[in-house]
Amino acid sequence: MPALVNGYPTPAGYQAELAYIYNMVEVLSQQLAENKRALEDVVASVGRVRSRARTQSLGNEELLSSAAEDLGTQEANIDTTISLLTELFERAKFSRDEYRTLSTHYASVIAAMLKQLHDYKQKHVADVASWHRSYRAQLAEERAENTRLREQIWEMQAHAGKANENLRQFRSKYDEDGARWERRVDMKAIRQELRFWKRMAMPEMSDDDPYWSDDDDLVDHMEKLRLQEMEKKAAEEALAGVGAKWEV
Repeated sequence: MPALVNGYPTPAGYQAELAYIYNMVEVLSQQLAENKRALEDVVASVGRVRSRARTQSLGNEELLSSAAEDLGTQEANIDTTISLLTELFERAKFSRDEYRTLSTHYASVIAAMLKQLHDYKQKHVADVASWHRSYRAQLAEERAENTRLREQIWEMQAHAGKANENLRQFRSKYDEDGARWERRVDMKAIRQELRFWKRMAMPEMSDDDPYWSDDDDLVDHMEKLRLQEMEKKAAEEALAGVGAKWEV
């Protein structure tokens, strides 16, 4: 997580370097402010001399004597001023060297930060490209698998269609055999006749007894019609009984 130095976000690993840089910048700013104030005092003194010369129309000799008088009145502070200016000059030279060192250090820190950013960007681009390649490979594999499954489904549908066509052809050929058709008709007629004579011989058995179904458990068309007729007759009798009950 980035830290805050003097209110500014800094990358991880550079807090100490940037804090040192910011402190040096503050020290240099203070020294420059002191130099500026001293220079302003010198400029103000020169301005006062020039203003006096202009307002009083003094010549060079008079200006020099006036300046000498001012210097005489300020002689007590000259040594202090010279000492202060000398100290400020030495500080300025020291500040220049420190500023050069500071600039070099700052440039090296920024270069290291940029190198890390470039390395991160290069790694990120490589990772994204690798992910895209892997994704495209997986997508191609899935598409190939889907294509293979579709082909299998198409083959199964083709085989099923061919099997249905063969079955239809077999049934049509089977029904086209006249002798076989006659045998089917005769067998159905025999079963119907046998069922009729059984009912005549065994009247005690009810009509819905499972015995009356075909021997092969297949109910033919005539038997279905008879059962429907019996159900219809039973329903009519039930309705008639209900109507008679309501009339009573």
